[in-house]
Amino acid sequence: MDPSDDHDPSAVVAQAARSPTRRRLLTLLASLPAAAAGNPAMSVSAEATLYGSSSEPIIDLFLAFEALLAKHEAALWRCDRREAWLQSELDYPRVPLPTPAGSPIRYAADAETVDQHVPPGRRRYRLQQVLHHRQQAWERGARACGVTRAQEQEAALAEAVYTAAETLLGTPATTLTEIRFKLLVLLATQDPGEAFRDASPWRELHLILTDVSAQAALI
Repeated sequence: MDPSDDHDPSAVVAQAARSPTRRRLLTLLASLPAAAAGNPAMSVSAEATLYGSSSEPIIDLFLAFEALLAKHEAALWRCDRREAWLQSELDYPRVPLPTPAGSPIRYAADAETVDQHVPPGRRRYRLQQVLHHRQQAWERGARACGVTRAQEQEAALAEAVYTAAETLLGTPATTLTEIRFKLLVLLATQDPGEAFRDASPWRELHLILTDVSAQAALI
């Protein structure tokens, strides 16, 4: 791991972007031919509501999954807002590592990284002490402004989203519409992103979703 990225705020933002959010689902829907016209958010909700019934368990499960996604997205927003405020009040708990003159500054956010890049001696000890004090200050601030609680709520909702996805994916599908919703949920929660869009099996899964969506629209 590059110590310059270790626990950097931008890395935290990137990690949050990979969390399950409703935006990922809507982006996926917008890429489908059937969603080209109209609002994909409204169309999928209307479709799920139309088909949802006690005899269509996957559709009911999808509505519950989508509701959890909306709650999780709101929780992410609360985390981002509180973390942004905390970062404006406190420096992120990290210390600069020794670097040659003219080289980019690298940072460490844990004692192990300091050990790897700083020889034993007073300088290492001092960096570890400064880092420890900054980490303690950050933890106190996180508890005081609600960051810790917001992160706990976000983590619990993220787990609930994945549990709902597993339940839906484990339920047998009997129609093209149900298969379409299963593929949507699978890609919304597991797709690793654009960097792997052309890699197997993600490319093939996207193509299958497009085919299934086109056939389901004809029914």
